[in-house]
Amino acid sequence: MANLALTWPDWVRPYWLLVIPLAVLLLIVLYRARQHQPSWRTLLPKSFQTVLLPQNAQRQSPTSYWLLALAWFCAVIALLGPTWPTTMEQPSQQPQPAPLVIAIQLTPELLATDLAPNRLSHVRNKVLDILKLREDALSALVVYAGSAHTLVPLSNDPFTSSNLLQALHPELMPKTGQRADLAVQQAINLLQQGAQGTGQILLISTGVSPAEQNAIIELIAKHPINLKLTGVGTTTGAPIVESEQGHLRTDSSGAIVLSRLDQVSLQLLAEQTASPYTPLTTNQADIQTLELLTPSSQHGSHRASAQLRNQDLGYWFIFPLLLVTIILARRGSFLIVLLFLAAPNHSYALEWDALWLRADQRGAKQLEQQPAQAAELFTDPLWQATALYLAADYQAAARLFAEFDTAEAHYNRGNALALAGMLSEALAAYQHALLLDPKLLAAQYNQQLVKEQLAAEQSKQQPDEPTSDSPVAPVLPAGQTAQTLTPDALPATPPQANSQQAEPVQHNTAAAPIDPQSNSDVEPTAAPQISQEPDKVEQDVHLESWLEQIPDNPSELLRRKFLFEQNMQEVTP
Repeated sequence: MANLALTWPDWVRPYWLLVIPLAVLLLIVLYRARQHQPSWRTLLPKSFQTVLLPQNAQRQSPTSYWLLALAWFCAVIALLGPTWPTTMEQPSQQPQPAPLVIAIQLTPELLATDLAPNRLSHVRNKVLDILKLREDALSALVVYAGSAHTLVPLSNDPFTSSNLLQALHPELMPKTGQRADLAVQQAINLLQQGAQGTGQILLISTGVSPAEQNAIIELIAKHPINLKLTGVGTTTGAPIVESEQGHLRTDSSGAIVLSRLDQVSLQLLAEQTASPYTPLTTNQADIQTLELLTPSSQHGSHRASAQLRNQDLGYWFIFPLLLVTIILARRGSFLIVLLFLAAPNHSYALEWDALWLRADQRGAKQLEQQPAQAAELFTDPLWQATALYLAADYQAAARLFAEFDTAEAHYNRGNALALAGMLSEALAAYQHALLLDPKLLAAQYNQQLVKEQLAAEQSKQQPDEPTSDSPVAPVLPAGQTAQTLTPDALPATPPQANSQQAEPVQHNTAAAPIDPQSNSDVEPTAAPQISQEPDKVEQDVHLESWLEQIPDNPSELLRRKFLFEQNMQEVTP
């Protein structure tokens, strides 16, 4: 909506003007009825009036009638539908080419070399050119030999079509032979499912037999679908190369088989079905001849264009109508509205999650992305300590962890103290954790790590220099590189603390506490994780390298798909 003209509006529903006299009449009748309504003073004895009736009782103020009249006026204006000319983005219909199903013959004849390197390469390139030129128009792909199968359903996704076209080979087909009529039937089914039974079919073939011709003629006569034919190959023909080693196809007598384009059969089918025919070319001449890009009036795309039109703006009068309704609904509402309008213009942010989630639940949602803000929301000390740990406020986290006398809490406190540079205190925390749980492997490893780091510091210091608590690179086990204590170097509590093997662990996320007594239903988002051992990391690297070497050719998938469909067709009566 833009640029309202300051002119008298047009009315979408002017017949609502007939309601105005009725509304005025009802308002007058209501006012007079209230004015002439018998008063309780005329019905009650005077001795009762002083007790039952207020002394200052007056008749109803006329303000309520004016408000009622205003409400009716707003309602009538909204029903009339006032409109002003506005400039809007109006979708317009741009015709697009009709839906197209391309039926491709996928038999060994397409491996003939009369079109270098072979016919299949030319067919693949031609189909890609057609899909590219049709842009957003709906297109589908069907392949056939002794059976017909859908390669790509009706869609405007050229990437999927291109990927599957590259995988096409006659060996994918589960049944040998040549049944173009089955491909046409499959194409008709696709058009009925996705285009309301209208569209066009492009049959790419080296020729059709008389039986195929008769079946296709019957199918086209029953459905309003345009059939278009393209011949692949040359009339002189060429040998069929069946393998990458260059082996040529031979018949039962050992003679080399030559595959020729049966152009006469395709021309005869084109005449009997009133369909255009053209041989496959290396340019766009065949596409233009078959009119595959000609827009169809039945299929269009929405394109936005700026147009001047009238828009019904009567809904704006609903808001004053609601305001008047609020004032009339409750005594004193008008005073409340005035106080609201006269109140200082202060704004207070109200989060949507605050209406449905507790502070701990909202803190859990922000724990990974905004740990500092999550620490302010948490009411549970253990969760708050975790948030402070993730926010790198290690000393504050250590103070909160100290409130819990569990092995996990002392272990996490030791991590926080170590990262804060308080190595001696961290060593004591690890020792306390091991007293409570001697099988806590992560605490054993971190304790040894801190001891080695303290020893390295002391060996570098002069005798007259005071001891410093700043972390330095520790001496790690054999075969590992020395590194400074960081959140990534301190492992979290392992899920299975009763493991018998005390192997060094590393992890890549901050440690989070476990509170077995907490009744909060907040799902922990930074739970302790056992890190991967060096051997495991090496295995994952080899696995990833192996996965990268797997080819993404979908040929095997297509082979299994076509075979499954063929088996289902044979089982189904």
